[in-house]
Parts: sequence; structure tokens; C-alpha cells
Amino acid sequence: MTNIQTTTVNITADNAPAVRRTTKWRQYYNIVRELALVDFRKKYHDSTLGYFWSMLNPLLIFAVYHFVFSYLFVSKLHKFTLYLLTGVFFYNFFMDATSSAIGALRRRSRLTKTIYFPRYLIVFSSSATAVFSFAINTLLICAVAMIFDHVSFLQIFVIVPFILLILLATGIGMMIAILFIHFRDISDIWTVLLTLGFWLTPVMYDPTYVPAPLANVALLNPVGRILVMLRGFLIYDNYPPWTFTISTILFCVGIFFFGWWIFVKYEHRIPEYVA
Repeated sequence: MTNIQTTTVNITADNAPAVRRTTKWRQYYNIVRELALVDFRKKYHDSTLGYFWSMLNPLLIFAVYHFVFSYLFVSKLHKFTLYLLTGVFFYNFFMDATSSAIGALRRRSRLTKTIYFPRYLIVFSSSATAVFSFAINTLLICAVAMIFDHVSFLQIFVIVPFILLILLATGIGMMIAILFIHFRDISDIWTVLLTLGFWLTPVMYDPTYVPAPLANVALLNPVGRILVMLRGFLIYDNYPPWTFTISTILFCVGIFFFGWWIFVKYEHRIPEYVA
């Protein structure tokens, strides 16, 4: 017979606040997880390819641009295939995460009117839905780089630009989600801005080889800076300058908390504006 011993945790007045905080954050995690899983299932419910489309879509985009810039307008970039692959996959996540955040509050309008919880968790869940495929795609890129190119110690630091892009996309997502409940045209405007941002981001070109104005914009662009960090770690074994790395980290973290602050400031208006 197996003896089963049970232990009882006594919650005193001293540790009660810590226990409550732990329970609160566990509840928040469960909410984000469940909302993300529901969104993920709905997103691919009517798709024949299902989840595989989340990987196939950026791969098809990559194939088109690779054909154009390898055979029609030949790129002279070193390791162009990996260079383009990282750019397309990372920018595709940024587009997916921010675009899904726009209508997230409206899609959950009934929930926001019946149950109280921090509304920013809805935006977190929309980002988490995009992170599922983003994580798989990033692992795929790393595997391709290590199998067909080289293995380097610096490739471990790929996690840094990975996390920074999630923070940046989530922060911007919170800002445009709040804007959308007041200005419904923001959805169409953001689609145009994403297209413009694609060409102002060094997805398929090296900013050092383009005219100075465009190069400056590309390197001031936070997504472009993240791509520079990513490619340095993954492809070229070049650790970016500390000033470049620290400023990029501070900017992305700052955008996340600024978006959070804006969202919390105006979230009390959400139930009366969402339909």
C-alpha cells in the first residue's frame, strides 16, 4: 500500500499578500492562455491546411521575393537566402500580431461587458496567438542556419531579438487597439502603414548599401534594428555595438510600457465603445 502524505500550507498575515499576488497572476496567465487557444483554433478552423498555413504563408512570400531578387533583380548580399528568410518571418509576425490586436477588443465585446478582468489581457492573448507560429518559425530559421550554414555560440542570443519583437508588437498593439475603438478607420490606415513599413525595414536589403535618408530611416526603425541584431547573432557572427543593443532594448521595452500605460488609462471606456 502506498502511503500518501499531504502537507498543509498555513497562510499567515505576512505571506497572504504574496499568495494573493501569485493567485492573481496565475489567473491572468490562465485567461491569456485560454483566449489565445480559442483564437488560435478559430483562426485555422475553416482552413484546409489548418495550422500549417501559418508556416506556409511566410514561406510562400519568401519564395516570391527570393525569386525576384535572385533571378530578376539579382541581390549581391552575402548569405541572401538566410538574410531574406529572417526578414520575412520576423516582419510577418509583426504584421500578424499588430493587425490581430486591432479588432481584439471588438471580438471580445460580450466578454468585456459581462466579466471584469484587465482588458489588456485580450491584447496579450492576441499576441500570444501569433507567438505560437512565430516561435515555430524562429526555431525553423535557426535549424536551417545551423544545418546548412554554420553553428556559433552567438546564435544563443537569438532569444534577445525574439523577445524584443514580441514586446514591441504587443506595445504597439495595445495603442492601436485603443485607437480602434474610437477611430474604426485605423484598421485601413494601419494596413497601409504596414506596407510602407515593410519597404522602410531592411527585410530584403542592407541599409548600408542604400541612400543615406533611407538608411537612416531603416536603422531608426525598431523592427529594422531588431533584424540587424538577429542577423548579427544568427548569420554573420557580429555582435552589435553595446550602444546599439542597449538603445534598441530600452526603446522596445519603453514602447511596451508606454502602450500598456495608454491602454490602462483609457480601458474604462472600452465597454461603452465596443459593439
